[in-house]
Amino acid sequence: ERFSRQLILKNIGTNGQKKILSSKILIVGVGGLGDDQQNSYSLFELGIEIERLERTLEDRESQLKVLGDIVLDREIESDLFVAGKPLKDGWIVSSFGQRPDPFTGKLAFHSGIDFTNGRPGSEIDTVAAGVVVWSGPKSKYGLTVEVDHGNGFTTRYSHAEKLFVSVGDVVKKGQSIASVGSTGRSTGPHVHFEIYKNGRVVDPASYINRTDR
Repeated sequence: ERFSRQLILKNIGTNGQKKILSSKILIVGVGGLGDDQQNSYSLFELGIEIERLERTLEDRESQLKVLGDIVLDREIESDLFVAGKPLKDGWIVSSFGQRPDPFTGKLAFHSGIDFTNGRPGSEIDTVAAGVVVWSGPKSKYGLTVEVDHGNGFTTRYSHAEKLFVSVGDVVKKGQSIASVGSTGRSTGPHVHFEIYKNGRVVDPASYINRTDR
């Protein structure tokens, strides 16, 4: 919007008469688009710009999805990583390998590590995520849970008082799966913990303080 105003400069003479010295036209402007700016984008150009913005948004959504998948894969990998002990505040009372049998006194191979905290009924936790492949009594092991973690790893938790999971259950790392007891061939409340790698029993001590790379 534009408008003009005439400014008249006057001079007072000695005789008191006013004389017009000059006149100027002042052009005063205010904000707003001029007529030549209102159609700076044609419909065709506008359509191209919208498509460009849509592609940018799609690219960013794809990038965010990839990043999300990477984080999720990393979390899953960490959960499946076999590490830690089945009793958070427990200590080792019998190690892996040759030892005197607690019933006969003769030297015998011990296929796992025994943990206790002196409190029957304490929660036994998984050391990695996986699928329960056994949950129930197992001869000398008493009430037992076995979890398949993939990558050739399976863990066994024995002599439990109660079992909290069933075969086929998917368990998370650190999930409570049973309680400490003394079922089976046992002299007192504890959890017998075994680790199998590709079908062969290995020393759990190598995995208790294992850290994810």
